[in-house]
Amino acid sequence: MPFKFIKLPRANFSIILIMIYCITACNSPQKENNEGFISRLHTPKEKDDWCYILGPTTLNKHWKDFKSIDWEKEYWEEDKSGNENVSFLEVMDTKNNTHFSVSTFPLNNNSFQYSIWVGSRSVYDKSGKEIEKGYVQCYLLDSNDPAKVKRLMDIFFTRNYKLFFDEILKLEYRFEIEDTYQNLN
Repeated sequence: MPFKFIKLPRANFSIILIMIYCITACNSPQKENNEGFISRLHTPKEKDDWCYILGPTTLNKHWKDFKSIDWEKEYWEEDKSGNENVSFLEVMDTKNNTHFSVSTFPLNNNSFQYSIWVGSRSVYDKSGKEIEKGYVQCYLLDSNDPAKVKRLMDIFFTRNYKLFFDEILKLEYRFEIEDTYQNLN
């Protein structure tokens, strides 16, 4: 039996095309697009709420930056000092005003876990006046397994935010605070 085309009114055809595009864009894995990603780093050596811009980044570069931090050593040094001024490695998607940071948090007396911070930056008008405050929400990964962090990075860098936030919402939510980090450079 040969395939038959069904003639649809023009408006219905447009709606169907839009629906197909939306379903495809929202549900299919997107190719890695590194344009617009910038990373920042806060270390225990810096004052609270100060960090360095590392510059434009890619998934591979950001992962390399992550692996270059001795998370366990820094965690225990800060725990012993009582300062709790731990490292934060952040990637910002400047196209979507969204950021994703990794830090550490106590898991138990013998171990730490990664903490995941997500939020949006403050938005300023042309005169420099803040018109929307930035915020971050803290979630706990319940593990110090870097592979779990890498999975979240992989998703974030594809800009598949539906999947990214589906994964984040599976984690233990801790709190939300205003984003007060400032750049040193």
